[in-house]
Amino acid sequence: MYRSRLGTDLSDITLDYVSSINDDSEIAFYDILGSQAHSLMLFQNDIITKNDAKKILSALENMKKESFDSSSGAEDIHELIESLVIKKAGMASGGKMHTARSRNDQVVLDIRMKIRDDINIICNCLLDTIESLVSVAKNHQKTIMPLYTHLQQAQAGLFSHYLLAHADALSRDFERLYGTFNRVNQSPLGAGPVGGTSIPIDRRVQQKCWALMVLLKIQLMQQVLVILLQNMLQ
Repeated sequence: MYRSRLGTDLSDITLDYVSSINDDSEIAFYDILGSQAHSLMLFQNDIITKNDAKKILSALENMKKESFDSSSGAEDIHELIESLVIKKAGMASGGKMHTARSRNDQVVLDIRMKIRDDINIICNCLLDTIESLVSVAKNHQKTIMPLYTHLQQAQAGLFSHYLLAHADALSRDFERLYGTFNRVNQSPLGAGPVGGTSIPIDRRVQQKCWALMVLLKIQLMQQVLVILLQNMLQ
């Protein structure tokens, strides 16, 4: 909007100020996944044709193997991916990718997917660390060590108890992250700019992809999407 009002290209300094393209590299993959799920929903509800869906999905799938140019002039990764899809699939097909979708729910979806994946990674690391602490503690059930309070030796204790205290603290961290996961894991798909869309979409189709990612984690969701894409592109 501001570009059309200015009537000219932005200067490099201005573009660098308003663009988030470098930071958005962290969510580029999730933007592609979200757009694939949305495009599948559009096709399944006869909002776009099979030919349009094949072109869009093929362009998005190929983008997973590409690196994005931060000097492209795009304001953010969402604009860049959309422009690349249009370039690969053509405006007639690629321009329909975000039908019934707003940048608002698109950004929220990408960030939620990224955070959720990060939580999974951290939780797995926590569980590995807890398991290691418990394993070492088993071998030191009779190993005596000084226990401290206020930087002073307070009493004699067992090294195993010391290790298990840290394991217990990490387990509480795990529980906090698990609770955060449930709050993050809420689908904004279909919300549109503010209050939904007048186009007859089916949020259940989108949420099905979302639920698969919950149960199978992001790695298995990729496999599910690959299968769906293969069926579409045949």
